[in-house]
Amino acid sequence: MKHNFIDRYADLDSPLHQLDARTKLVGFTALIISVLAIRPGSTFVFFAFFFLTAIFMGISQVPLGYILGRSLVLLPFVLLASLARPWRGGIDFAFLSALIMRSVLSLIILVLLTNTTRFAEMMRGLRKLGCPQILTLNLGFLYRYVFVLTEEVLRMRQARDCRSVGRAPAKVELKILGSMLGTLLVRSFERAERLYQAMLSRGYSGDFPVYGSRHFGWRDLVFIVALVPFVLIAFRA
Repeated sequence: MKHNFIDRYADLDSPLHQLDARTKLVGFTALIISVLAIRPGSTFVFFAFFFLTAIFMGISQVPLGYILGRSLVLLPFVLLASLARPWRGGIDFAFLSALIMRSVLSLIILVLLTNTTRFAEMMRGLRKLGCPQILTLNLGFLYRYVFVLTEEVLRMRQARDCRSVGRAPAKVELKILGSMLGTLLVRSFERAERLYQAMLSRGYSGDFPVYGSRHFGWRDLVFIVALVPFVLIAFRA
């Protein structure tokens, strides 16, 4: 199982990677809000934001194909949702194009955020910004152990396939599926208890320490100041 499907390139050493997690969380969130605030027909503003994200993609050292692949994979769903909208008097192509550009820009910014910040540093940044500790801890556990449960499901599915020949009737399939879900639930509880006892024996005190985390510096200040004109343009266009 691959454990870096979210922050695959977060260990690079680009100027964006060197920024504090709080700076990127605040800055990229402000950019996404600004993108959503751009009015349809504001071609110049959209061009300015695409130019800014192109600069970020260049200095982040994250492969362009990876960013575009992750961003465009959700584009068909955006198109379907927009076409299913109850249009009045025909499709408003200005609104549709603005919706597509907003979606692409927001997805690119999210991909850049997750691939220039390690997940542990992001959780630490959220905690320092005032996010409830219980939320960050649950997100951390989810990110760490969802792969373990997924691998358990794959092993159970392989075991089922090895013990069956052909396709069983729907009733039997549902019965097997219910049994598998019950077994997975019991195994999850047992594994969680073992993990918790192991963590306590290793000094777990309710938080995960992050070593070598970034600190707010002059680069972070420059980054925030550079984003201010784009935020103002988006809200005033």
